[in-house]
Amino acid sequence: MNLTEPREQPTAPSPLPRKRLWAVFVTVIALTALGFFALGRLSTAPALVPDSGADAGFARDMQTHHAQAVEMALLIRDKSDDPEIRAVAYDIATAQQHQNGQMFAWLQDWGLTQAGTAPPMAWMTAGGTHDGTGASHGTQGAGTEDVMEGMATPEQMQALRETSGAEADRLFTDLMIRHHQGGVAMASAGTRLAETSKVRDFAARIVEAQTAEITALEELRGRL
Repeated sequence: MNLTEPREQPTAPSPLPRKRLWAVFVTVIALTALGFFALGRLSTAPALVPDSGADAGFARDMQTHHAQAVEMALLIRDKSDDPEIRAVAYDIATAQQHQNGQMFAWLQDWGLTQAGTAPPMAWMTAGGTHDGTGASHGTQGAGTEDVMEGMATPEQMQALRETSGAEADRLFTDLMIRHHQGGVAMASAGTRLAETSKVRDFAARIVEAQTAEITALEELRGRL
């Protein structure tokens, strides 16, 4: 899969709703890319970050979360005939791969391993931490194994691989909307719980970017 190939452009003028969707994605990517890059370069010396703290947990879990979004985006980009879907998928894949590289570098700078020993999202509930609404995070149902919020199940991922055409486009947008909603919940926790300003600011930008992308994806889903 070659992410450097130029995007395919529609051969006919796009209707106004598609222009609005495109504007949302281009604006979000453009305005946040430099901010994410700067946030990844603010510290010139390794910070003392605890291995079990929210900063390390956020960097590890968000990388895993992003990785599935990238996989879904590449799957649909390779099979969809819809230029708009392909463009959206390209933007999601490239943006989240770049962010993953920054979080990978943080853990290296902190002298921490890329994989932790705590369950997924444990950093969000450590010490009984909640989101302010009385609800705790880290599981998708009582009695189930801890699963990150918004993650597609293995069955859903397989369905995305096997479907085609408009059905695949609709499934992708449904899964990505839910995935982004989970990402916003994780990033919102990062803005509250992280100890370093670099991670808090980075998480806040994810909240802003993915909230805008959810709106754009919902608009797109309504036209499929």
